[in-house]
Amino acid sequence: MGAESGPFPGSHFAYPMLVRALSVFLLLLLSVACSRNKPHKPGDEWLKKIDFEGNKAFNDKKLRTGLQMRRVQKAGRAPDLYQVELDRDRLKGQYARAGFFEADIQSRIDRTDDAATVTYSIVEGERSRTHVAITGLPDDPDLTPKMVRNKLPIPEGAPFNYEVYDLAKPLILGAVQDAGYAHAKLDAKVNGDIATHTANVTLAFTPGPKCKFGTVSVQGVDGALKDAILGRLAFAAGETYSMAAVAATQRAIYGLQRFSTVQVQPEPGENAVVNMKVAVSKAAAQQVTLGGGFGLEPTVLEVRGRAGYEIVGWPHPLETLTIDLRPAYAYLRDGSGYQPRMRAVARLEHQDLFRPYAVGSIEAGFDYLSYEAFTQLGPRAQLGYELQLWTPKLKLRAGYLIRRYTFRAANELIDDELQMRIGIDHPELDGGFTQSLIADFRDHPVNPRLGVYGELKVTEGTQFAGGNYEYQQVVPELRGYVPAGPVVFAARARFGAFFGDVPPSQRFFSGGSTSQRGFSERRLSPSVSGTLMDGREVTVPYGGAGLIDTSVESRFPIMTIRKMPLGGVVFLDGGDVTEEVGDLTLSNLAYSVGAGLRLKTIVGPIRADLGYRLNRVGTADDPAPGTKFAFHLSLGEAF
Repeated sequence: MGAESGPFPGSHFAYPMLVRALSVFLLLLLSVACSRNKPHKPGDEWLKKIDFEGNKAFNDKKLRTGLQMRRVQKAGRAPDLYQVELDRDRLKGQYARAGFFEADIQSRIDRTDDAATVTYSIVEGERSRTHVAITGLPDDPDLTPKMVRNKLPIPEGAPFNYEVYDLAKPLILGAVQDAGYAHAKLDAKVNGDIATHTANVTLAFTPGPKCKFGTVSVQGVDGALKDAILGRLAFAAGETYSMAAVAATQRAIYGLQRFSTVQVQPEPGENAVVNMKVAVSKAAAQQVTLGGGFGLEPTVLEVRGRAGYEIVGWPHPLETLTIDLRPAYAYLRDGSGYQPRMRAVARLEHQDLFRPYAVGSIEAGFDYLSYEAFTQLGPRAQLGYELQLWTPKLKLRAGYLIRRYTFRAANELIDDELQMRIGIDHPELDGGFTQSLIADFRDHPVNPRLGVYGELKVTEGTQFAGGNYEYQQVVPELRGYVPAGPVVFAARARFGAFFGDVPPSQRFFSGGSTSQRGFSERRLSPSVSGTLMDGREVTVPYGGAGLIDTSVESRFPIMTIRKMPLGGVVFLDGGDVTEEVGDLTLSNLAYSVGAGLRLKTIVGPIRADLGYRLNRVGTADDPAPGTKFAFHLSLGEAF
């Protein structure tokens, strides 16, 4: 296999070798799941194995977790009788927490030459069933025993589980406090009745008086920040006391991103009117971020950098100034050479503009971006305003944008006629008004398992906004997530359309790690193919006015590597981008299937996907003709 010129003078770079190397790297991640035991010297006794007999409720792996003998085994040491007995007690406690109050566990050590085996013989007995008794609740229609009982997710008569019971105790007490009993106390006990095989759970309450919220004091800030805190209270004086309202208030104040600590607590006392205290500590006002990365696509190799500077509370306490610089250096594998890339942005954001939770922003930036077809560069500016509609899950955004790009270095396959058709034969001056309606009902914004996300974005380009284009751009998107045990089924559909003019910098593309994964980045697009003057055959995508993107996938766990979950995914993607919106047809979508791995790290999921195209690969009119596979290495979920 021949090598191609690399991104540095005098070097050579074999791209398929890099893909194979990355694949081997991912496989090596699997191999480090289990650490090898330390070697032992001849004549020294060592622990060879930890074994179990008679266990049915727990498998061997579950029982070994947390045992001191496991660390002894890894260290290559001999078992100590005292430690063996301590582990026996740990196992007995593990069974008792699961409701096996009669469990009997015995241990022994068997030796063969230098190797020792520790065996635990287990007689589990019958698992106890749950019975719950609730006492001390007041006669209050807003607080029934059923409401309290529902907070313990162990049905009456079901097998007892101490861990579930222990995690539910704050929720059980919270149900009483949410009904207005701010000073309620809970005495929760579990007694095992071996004769009847019953775990008797007693929930004894001392509710105290039913309370209402009183006055609120704020400590740590004043002025505009104090007003912002008061605007985020989820309760008002005279309303029935609720812990849920207190927790919602604390989350909302943290959401201001101005404070390192937030405490929302009742003032001391047992009064029926509960005065509240909000105490906050300001977070650091300035932050510098530096970073970098490496982008890998079949068509582009890119080295990226990032530098950012953020000032919180300047020039106004509710304003944040952010400067973000993102330089990059790209090697285009079609032989076009090396291209610098740059995005520079300065953004000023104002919280609580005109009303609580509303955010206003002004942004200015400069772009220098090289693509397959051309290079675009120029300034851009944007005004934005976002507000909540009744709930944080519904948001409305409106804005104004203006950008002026010039185009240079057009690919030699983009002839004069095509340059005129896609609009890069003259500078772009695009002005418009944007509106977005967002409904986010997912259980988690980064790693969702259940819920729905929808967004409708509309842009009106018009001369009244200072531009030279008249158009309407409509982009609706819908995502859904449904769990089935540990597996999550996810789906997405996105449509994009231009009606009227199409600014060259805003043309639609598909393909890549976040869209149609059977294609490389931007390769599912109207394009032109041909032979360059140096004899190379290349395909140059230039984008379209209509887009459809669809995906369905199944996400599932595989194992844990160094406490980092490793998951897998299988997917089916479909999509198309056409010159005109009217050319889109569901019967002509390009489909691909594939699989991938997800290693969840503290910075997000590291994702590797391999897609295989199922159709539209046979003729020169098909997008990215002649390629069936695409490999993607990226950070974050596809959607």
